[in-house]
Amino acid sequence: MKITLLSIYPDIHSYGVRILSSVLKKEGHSVDIIFLTKEFWQRFDKKTLDDVVKLAKGSDLIGISLMSNFWDNAIHLTNKFREHYNTPIMWGGTHPTVRPDECLEHADMVCISESEEPVVELTRRMTKGLNYTDIKGMGFRTKEKIINNGHGPLPGSKDSMFKHLDEVPHQDYDWKNHYILKDDRVVNIDMEILNKFSDTYMTMPTRGCPFACTFCVNSEFLKMYPHQKPIRMRTVDNIIDELNLVKKTMPFVKQILFNDDAFFLMPVAMIKDFSKKYEEQIKMPLIITGATPSTLSKTKLSILADAGLVGLRMGIQTLAENSKKLYKRPHSNAAIMAAVKVINEQKERVNVNYDFILESPWDTDDNTIETLRFVAQIPPPYNLNLFRLVFFPGTDLYMRAKKEGIVKNDIEDIYRRHYGDESLKRTYLTQIFYTLSDYGAFGKSIPYSLIHFITNRKKWLYPLHKLILTMLQINFRLVRRVERLKLKLSRLSIKMPKVNTAKKEAKIEEPSTDVAKWVQN
Repeated sequence: MKITLLSIYPDIHSYGVRILSSVLKKEGHSVDIIFLTKEFWQRFDKKTLDDVVKLAKGSDLIGISLMSNFWDNAIHLTNKFREHYNTPIMWGGTHPTVRPDECLEHADMVCISESEEPVVELTRRMTKGLNYTDIKGMGFRTKEKIINNGHGPLPGSKDSMFKHLDEVPHQDYDWKNHYILKDDRVVNIDMEILNKFSDTYMTMPTRGCPFACTFCVNSEFLKMYPHQKPIRMRTVDNIIDELNLVKKTMPFVKQILFNDDAFFLMPVAMIKDFSKKYEEQIKMPLIITGATPSTLSKTKLSILADAGLVGLRMGIQTLAENSKKLYKRPHSNAAIMAAVKVINEQKERVNVNYDFILESPWDTDDNTIETLRFVAQIPPPYNLNLFRLVFFPGTDLYMRAKKEGIVKNDIEDIYRRHYGDESLKRTYLTQIFYTLSDYGAFGKSIPYSLIHFITNRKKWLYPLHKLILTMLQINFRLVRRVERLKLKLSRLSIKMPKVNTAKKEAKIEEPSTDVAKWVQN
């Protein structure tokens, strides 16, 4: 069979699509992958659509991977294919998993949950001309009705054809059959394009998440599989084999990203084994996401830092007690701060990003202030990832927002809603988050007493508070300019006069402390 898979995300990592391509190639099929690297609010040019249609000509199956925000573009592509071909169109990914029936209003078939096994079974039956509408883990639209067969076994579980995750082949990076957008035209990917596009290789040593956060679709996945272990891990040797292959075939890769939710659930012995082999064989900077206060430990972090860990991401989301209950975040503030201090011990080697969710309709200003005051106590350096709360389908918060009338139209209120920091309203309190983030990223902090004062609602002197915040922002911009100038001069091997430098530093770097003293007095 000839199969065309489309990734409609703004990057080319597309782990699920690449894994599925490898699985299908192992079955003997010819697979093309088209990376349509647009943001979800950007629409495809006519030239792009014409190129995609030509590339998909002769396909026996067309697959599109999508999250909820990419709803419009998935429909756009599907309708374009319908104008030219009768080829079955399959949707997969997060949104078809939680909304299969809705997706079947547009697609011929959908994958529900992890799709390796059902797609293998599908293509085997299609090749033999057999009925396939009863395959577990898939849904279908026929002339008579919509069929939802529910989810099938997870890869890495005893009932799956893939008994262990090691049996799933590595991602497909054979770019001879891969295509990408370039000036709205779809062109062959080559080494030069890959080199320009990304120097990071992303993979997932584990699958699943142990938490049921009410804002995340992982909570729905846990409900789907109450009798299966949600966390599945690859062996260390399997992970290292993949990364050695990357080193051999993709010389443009300069760093490795583990983008999963459960890496730190690995036992210490396994992390020691991995770190030893990674340091000896891979020798690249390593970034790991998905750290949590309950899974991160001083021992694990130290071992990984010795092996080359340079970046870490930990979700905090909120420090307000009622908000944590709403989100089902189980970590106490004391546990979170303990984890922060463990991370800070590695600040010379590991950069850290902390995630926070803002603009919850159930948060009060007091809740936001509680979180702000905690952030003010985080020792720098750090980066803050600030997100707008979006009620994705399949989550508990979606159900509540729907019930309370907060979400009236799913397409407008969710699918087309931005969730990144660019969408956040620049309120007074949000500006304080950004100011703390600016200082933290620069390795500096704002005195806690000052943050406490400008967030004190009992002494709410807004004009004065706003003035102080503005002074802090100006102070940061001045400090940043001086530091950048120093860096530029150091690169040119020019030394700044000691006396003048000291004066400039005294004038520029001290205002935050002076303001704090002034407020206290």
